[in-house]
Amino acid sequence: MRAAFLGIDLAWSARNASGVAALSLSEGRARLAEAPRLARTDAEIGAFVARYADCKPLLVAIDAPLCVPNVAGRRLGDALISKAFARHGAGAHPANRMLLGKYNGGILRGEALLAQLAALGIQHTPYLEPGQDVRCAFEVYPHAAMVGLFRLARALRYKRKRGLPRAEQETAWQAYGQHLRQLAAAIPPLDLPEALLQVPWRKAEEDQRDALLCAYIGLHYWWHGAAFWQVYGTLESGYIVAPRLTFSDSAR
Repeated sequence: MRAAFLGIDLAWSARNASGVAALSLSEGRARLAEAPRLARTDAEIGAFVARYADCKPLLVAIDAPLCVPNVAGRRLGDALISKAFARHGAGAHPANRMLLGKYNGGILRGEALLAQLAALGIQHTPYLEPGQDVRCAFEVYPHAAMVGLFRLARALRYKRKRGLPRAEQETAWQAYGQHLRQLAAAIPPLDLPEALLQVPWRKAEEDQRDALLCAYIGLHYWWHGAAFWQVYGTLESGYIVAPRLTFSDSAR
């Protein structure tokens, strides 16, 4: 049975498009199972995942709050990520039900997505062993992940924000593509089309590239497990899967 590693950059609001990406694994090398693209509705996201529902292992790495028990404030995972990664420019935004509920009439998109995945036989759990034969989904955070995967002192500032000089943002976007290109020599290696790495910045391209990174995070976690990755927080109190800051160099 074939393996698949999916990435979803899930927009907090259903009014906005989400990025989706899929990787396959053959003879120890990863490549695109299909080109990253945008999904504009929950139904489109569900249909995207459903195409891979017969794959095993199947890992779905999602950049969005999935477990949010707190009405206000921040989750344990948010606090632990910020404590570990703030000095690298990758602290986590606080997530709570009051904030997330403002976007979709009280419905949290992460929870709604997990319900769709459960109907496809995909379990929500961030806990897995390397090479485990599972179908599961879990929350990830690309900014923290790239600090470890790309060996960065500071996370790349590739998102357009008020006060960030355009030239600095464009340079970071180009660096993002270069770091993805270098994953061809990583373990596991990822082979990507050169054209995908040279696209100019647009918000749509940003969402798709982040989804691609999410997919690779899922693959890398499945490959290396706790030698590189850590569950910050718990399934009950809110968590994020991100690199250990004391990971083994053999898991690079």
